[in-house]
Amino acid sequence: MSDKPDPEGRGETDDSVKLSDKERVQARKNLRSTSPVIFETIRQEGIEELERPLLSLWWSGVAAGLVMSLSLFSKGYLHHHLPDEAWRPLVSNFGYTVGFLLVILGRLQLFTENTIKPVLPLFITPTMWRLRTMVQLWVVVLVANLVGIFASVALADNAGIAMPHQIAAFLEVSHHLADRSALENIALGVPAGFLLATLVWGLADMKSGRVWLIIIVTYVIAVGEFSHVVAGSAEVFLLALHDKMSFSAAFGQFVFPTLLGNVLGGTGLFALIAYGQVRHEITEPDDGR
Repeated sequence: MSDKPDPEGRGETDDSVKLSDKERVQARKNLRSTSPVIFETIRQEGIEELERPLLSLWWSGVAAGLVMSLSLFSKGYLHHHLPDEAWRPLVSNFGYTVGFLLVILGRLQLFTENTIKPVLPLFITPTMWRLRTMVQLWVVVLVANLVGIFASVALADNAGIAMPHQIAAFLEVSHHLADRSALENIALGVPAGFLLATLVWGLADMKSGRVWLIIIVTYVIAVGEFSHVVAGSAEVFLLALHDKMSFSAAFGQFVFPTLLGNVLGGTGLFALIAYGQVRHEITEPDDGR
């Protein structure tokens, strides 16, 4: 192997490291993906999402809403069975991670994942087709998520799926949202959107440990009492069904302000930062759209 100095004066070349071809291949496999590679992975996923039929997005979004209600239910179940001690929220908030785990691992359409995935293709090729398709995807997935959430909460409340003592626990862990103002939900929605976008970025390079990363990030959202437009909608819809707040307040104080905060955190902050760190390292593709 050559011992020639690096032409740029940095010392040894790669050839001076005495490894077999097999060892070199293994070393390359063990390398972590670079930021441009992660960016491109998520961009390709975004393109696939943009090209999916709206009906497929709709039903996947409804399914995600139904499953996301498990974040409220699981948190309520734990809250009911734990003693009324100062540490109870630290344990019961692990229930909040259940819905996210099942939705993300099941690759269902969750609105806050889409604050980054379909946005990256738009950054690279900013066409009206991409902007229009991204907005369509956002609207379809968000409405589908909310429909699924409402259907699940309404069924649990009225079809005997949840017992009265369980409903009482669900209301108890939800009541804090009735007192939040729209501005508070915007502010608390920003870190939730940022964390979910960070989760999408982290999962793109993970081959193992995905479950733990989802649990950690969504647990932080729960214990930080940040506002998530889909998971939190289960709570405000239940409060509205029990006249603890009006439906106009549920949307005006929580859903719309939190939506804005989540988009600001996911797209306005994280997606722009992600693009900014790789924009000088990537070659803009010419795919005609």
